[in-house]
Amino acid sequence: MERTNDLASCLVHNGTVSSPRDMIRALETVEGLTYRQIVDGQTMAEGAATLVKLMVEPGAATILVNGCLFLNVLSFRHLTFETAADGTCTFELFGDGMRLVMVPTADSEESAAATSPRVARLIETESYDPDAYAMLDDDDEDDAR
Repeated sequence: MERTNDLASCLVHNGTVSSPRDMIRALETVEGLTYRQIVDGQTMAEGAATLVKLMVEPGAATILVNGCLFLNVLSFRHLTFETAADGTCTFELFGDGMRLVMVPTADSEESAAATSPRVARLIETESYDPDAYAMLDDDDEDDAR
């Protein structure tokens, strides 16, 4: 039998992705997390944070400040995820000489209602287009003339 099309990857519980869209899709499942930043094999920072925003924006930095993570997947080359026997998933984002290791934490509200399904947080489709830029029109310049 001859194949007429190539199939996309199918990753279950464990895998590595390098496409920004796939990285976003995997990370959409995370809200609260513990993190560890490793640079050249040495832990530089660790703690807990909330994933506030996922983006694909050229030139925008990934920023973790005041317990809030604004994560630009273009800051990284690829993402791996591994699911342990107990169901805990660990995400690792790899940059040049740097790794960001993230382990999702159970939300206290989610723990209280463990039988209810997790709510999906969707990202606007425009966030996936790394070639899309917003231009702001400065009306003040026109008024000054």
